Amino acid sequence: MRGAFQIAKFSGIPVRIHWSFGLIFLWAFYLGFRENWAWASIGWFLLFIGALFVCVVLHEFGHALTARRYGVSTRDIILSPIGGVARLDKLPEQPMQEFYVAVAGPLVNVGIMAILSPYLLFISSKTEESVPNIIRSFFNLSDNIFLHNLTQLDYFFFGLIALNGTLAVFNMLPAFPMDGGRVLRALLSIPLGRMQATRIATYVGQFLAVLLFAYGIWQGSPITALIGVFIFFMAAGEYRMVRMDKTLSQHTVAEVVRPHFTKFYLTDTMENVAEAVTHGWEKNFLIFDEWQNLRGVLTEEGIMRAVKQQAFNHPVSDFMFLGYEALLPTDSLRDALAHIQNSNRAMCPVYHPDGRLMGVVEAGMLQDFIRMQQRMQ
Repeated sequence: MRGAFQIAKFSGIPVRIHWSFGLIFLWAFYLGFRENWAWASIGWFLLFIGALFVCVVLHEFGHALTARRYGVSTRDIILSPIGGVARLDKLPEQPMQEFYVAVAGPLVNVGIMAILSPYLLFISSKTEESVPNIIRSFFNLSDNIFLHNLTQLDYFFFGLIALNGTLAVFNMLPAFPMDGGRVLRALLSIPLGRMQATRIATYVGQFLAVLLFAYGIWQGSPITALIGVFIFFMAAGEYRMVRMDKTLSQHTVAEVVRPHFTKFYLTDTMENVAEAVTHGWEKNFLIFDEWQNLRGVLTEEGIMRAVKQQAFNHPVSDFMFLGYEALLPTDSLRDALAHIQNSNRAMCPVYHPDGRLMGVVEAGMLQDFIRMQQRMQ
């Protein structure tokens, strides 16, 4: 995702945060000043927001680590103001595998609730209120949890318990992109297959999205209405993604490989590359040594970096990616796309089983193929 930068890495999975995430903290300061909160209250509120998003990260790691058990790796976990997302390289192959991956996230939130729940006993003893009365305050509009004699620490822990429960329940709604939509698809996939199951789950999700949008309009809640719109289009996007995945799995690299390509060598300068880009249509190149051994890939990103630095007299080796991901002509286009995305290369060489270099496959070529197939369908 553009505008996201890495802040940590756990179990080999990068955790990235989008720049817009900082708007949440600006909003917290604005709310605190508008309501004339004390600095201590603002500090507690900021700490609570941070802790809540730690829970979101743990939720996403529940998905990622469960997926790893089934051979599915995770590119990264990205945090944004609307939550987090674990970007899996592919969908789990078996329906029950997808089921376990989907429910793992909400189960993490349930686990966090279980770990924090003993604190309710301390709240009860200090306020002389029973735990059931405090819990009932959240569901009875005539009562209010904030009218109880609670400390800032009490609000912090009780809020985390309540919101983790809310996350678990909300994510189990049977609508994409929530986990409940994936659970529904996994269960329907057993008798119907993934495509038909995705179509049904998409319709269910969009129906709920329309209800949520109508409820938001009726209640005068623009945020609720926007969530409904978001769910509606994300459900449609999920169906398109699964349809594309199926299409790519039915075609091989041999159908799109480009046998003719421009070679560059380690001693060539970026000026030579810039001239080729200016007078040709290629934007990614394979780099060879003097013995015709493939050494790396020079992508459009590296070329633009050289242009910005005005480094036209530098050798291509200063801007190329060392190493490469090689493909076979019998590989599916789905695997080819995964290779290109995982390796962060815009181009992959294609080798014949006997070791001959047949040509190249580029990300742009795969995107053009996908668009053509979508128009045909």
